[in-house]
Amino acid sequence: MSLVNITNIVIDDKSQPFQSPIIIDIYFDVLVDIEDEIEWMLLFIGSPKDDSHDQILDQFSMGPLQVGAKHFTLECNPPDWKKIPHNELLGITAFILTCSYKENEFFRVGYYVYTTYTSQENIENDPPEIIIEDISRQIFNNKPRITRFEIDWKEINQNQSTYEDIDNKQLMFQEKEEKQSADMTEVEDPQLIQNVFDS
Repeated sequence: MSLVNITNIVIDDKSQPFQSPIIIDIYFDVLVDIEDEIEWMLLFIGSPKDDSHDQILDQFSMGPLQVGAKHFTLECNPPDWKKIPHNELLGITAFILTCSYKENEFFRVGYYVYTTYTSQENIENDPPEIIIEDISRQIFNNKPRITRFEIDWKEINQNQSTYEDIDNKQLMFQEKEEKQSADMTEVEDPQLIQNVFDS
């Protein structure tokens, strides 16, 4: 049984300037007092083809944690667009949020992100140079890819992984025929996000 249960994640799905801050509200329950810390990481996939373009946007720990319902707001800078291949700056990519205990990941959720020019002129005639001020970002919060991992919270040793590493590209950009041991859920209606995290 997980000692930390992520119950809801709220992300604004409205189109925003690419360079605007990323703001995520995270809600979770702590079921048993935890003396050690849990670690959060927000990752941006810069290219579905090459993970060398991935960017860690934020990474931090919190703890010790006492029993109860918790909430915090994660706010961080957007990805550095200059580190993204120019031919992949527009279109579909993803953010991935993970939570780990003693370097063992027990929760992961991915959100698809769509970037495009906002002016009709640039949409119809791709400019030769990137005009970042005209590029918008939209996070699709109605299709989260959720994965939960069973870890041994009492006996776990730091640096001892209890699951097979998941490739971020496979998680977000390749459909799997089998869910294996991961609980991966998609929803169509944004109003059902709460139910997804309660599952």
